[in-house]
Amino acid sequence: MNDKLTAANPTANQPLAPALFANTAEQAQALREQLQRLGLHNARTTHGGIGAAINWCATYQASVLLVDLDGETSPLQAIAELSALCDPGCPIIAMGSKQEINLYRALLDNGVLDYLAKPVTLDLLANTLERARDNVEPQRKGQGRTGRSIAVTGSAGGLGCSSVVAAMAQLLASERHTPVAVVDYDRSKGDQALLLGAAHDAGLASAMHSSEIDSRFLQRAMATVNPRLALLAQEPVADHYLAVNTDQVLNLGASLCRLYNQVIWDLPAGHPQGSLEVLKHSETRILLTELTVQGARNCQRLLQDIGDESEGQQLLLVVNPAHGSHATVEVRQFEEFVGRRIDLTLPFAGHDLADSLLGGPLALERVPLFRQALLNLADLACGRAPAKAPSRSLLRRVKGALNRRAAAI
Repeated sequence: MNDKLTAANPTANQPLAPALFANTAEQAQALREQLQRLGLHNARTTHGGIGAAINWCATYQASVLLVDLDGETSPLQAIAELSALCDPGCPIIAMGSKQEINLYRALLDNGVLDYLAKPVTLDLLANTLERARDNVEPQRKGQGRTGRSIAVTGSAGGLGCSSVVAAMAQLLASERHTPVAVVDYDRSKGDQALLLGAAHDAGLASAMHSSEIDSRFLQRAMATVNPRLALLAQEPVADHYLAVNTDQVLNLGASLCRLYNQVIWDLPAGHPQGSLEVLKHSETRILLTELTVQGARNCQRLLQDIGDESEGQQLLLVVNPAHGSHATVEVRQFEEFVGRRIDLTLPFAGHDLADSLLGGPLALERVPLFRQALLNLADLACGRAPAKAPSRSLLRRVKGALNRRAAAI
């Protein structure tokens, strides 16, 4: 839908739709895409912020209003004007860049259902809209919102899932200063301990069979990689020791989300017991593939198993040419077959990344293009806008300048 609103006055036969008023046209487009991914194709989206919302509500009504407060000098007064025009049963959700507890409390006291700090992640938007439909007030006491889970798996084995998980964890901890936990769910031959440079046995076996999982238990069981990064893994065991209770796996994930901002699951492509449940319940699911017929078929089957994004669970389809840049299926054909577009294509890392393990943990500085692409993927997974990757020509110019400077010395 374009930015010009064409809605007519609602009638008894025309159910009200959500209406969203972003600050800029670019932000409106991004939020429009999120609403469409949630199945809200009839949502009305435009830009102009709360001022545009006030003008629109003088004529029309909506089931729920989402308004951007950025640029508004008197947000509480503007909310009061908007509330006077809205139907009393229409929830108002505010958005903005300011992360101020006093503003949040004042907005709640003035009748706003919730305040979302930008950028708004898909799962948080879905959660808030669901509460708006059910007319549920946000919790002001008790346990607050927990962390998020990111599940990473591949359409087949050998696509570099473990390397992608380790790299994302390193970058979120170091570049984005985010507390991260990694769960190596490959219990028969996991290698996250090698990739991250941690103790090999990191408590996963105990967590799978513990009758009670609390914060103290997890803090003792997990291996600390650095102050912002921890690992839950175990020594490889034979297959007949791998039976688990899926409820235990989900309880483990929930407990980790109370301790860490992002919990990244490394799920084997063979999908052992419990891994599909993790994929179905994680806020972000990342599926790695190659542009091959087998990759397309496996992706299509897995996407049918884990569901779409209509409940707010973000899905990222990522091409990782782990065996070289040669593709047997064109991008357009691949996307048409699996029924969704590819979100990101990683550059071929070659052997430099694997060779770096001879000297210790994964060394991303050896492959700058791959490192930037992984940082973009980590940002996408957390709901941030990814930065632009440096071009190859720029990198060549920088390298040439450094070489000339070294020769001159």
